[in-house]
Amino acid sequence: MKLPFLRIYTSKTHYWMQFTVLFLLTMAAQSCQLLYQYLSSQGSASFNVFATVLFLSGLTIPAILLGLKLGKPLNLGVLNDTARLSDGLKFAMVGAVLLASSLLALRWLLTPYLPAELPEYGFRGPLGGLLVSFGAAVGEEIWFRLGLMTLLLYLCSKTLATAPLSNKVAVSVIVLVAFSFGVAHLPYLNASGAADSAAIWATIIGNMGVSGLYGWCYWRYGLLSAIFAHFTVDIVLYMLPAFF
Repeated sequence: MKLPFLRIYTSKTHYWMQFTVLFLLTMAAQSCQLLYQYLSSQGSASFNVFATVLFLSGLTIPAILLGLKLGKPLNLGVLNDTARLSDGLKFAMVGAVLLASSLLALRWLLTPYLPAELPEYGFRGPLGGLLVSFGAAVGEEIWFRLGLMTLLLYLCSKTLATAPLSNKVAVSVIVLVAFSFGVAHLPYLNASGAADSAAIWATIIGNMGVSGLYGWCYWRYGLLSAIFAHFTVDIVLYMLPAFF
């Protein structure tokens, strides 16, 4: 599916436009998560807006700058190929629904072995699940895929002196980023009081699985496909169960 108006976001001559759109989108997405925290605390939560914006900017700005700059020679970006936009979204949706459904079933089977303190899927409710899903999908894909994964792939291309990179190298980087993605979710367990060995390994392995999908979407189709896959997975895991 060719959408000419999307070329402004992938053209090399519109680097700063891409940067601005991605930065503002990340800030808006993270604001959704803050809104959920505020609503879930019934308005009692307080936030240091300046500190929050500074922290998020410190993560987001380098990730976008590195991703857009280093991704060009690797043919990585928001859309790797505008003609494959439809393919990227279809792959992301099918892969995300199948993987998320499998994780739901696995969580049900493992429930007796997991700590009771571990929150159930859907505990945030439909609105909370939607807000957090949007915030995580945009922010985490820009930080982990556009930023970290692109940087590692670029370093591999320079070290190996090969262009283009093979799928084997890409998969190795995807696995490495997936492990870091899984570890990055461990503080949530500690905050929930559910950080026993079973929950730790379930969190790492589960997040590595979904991160592998996101990484492959980014490698083959671009950031938009990865964000869509992430959002779909989170909707299935964190929003839909709230209705049952």
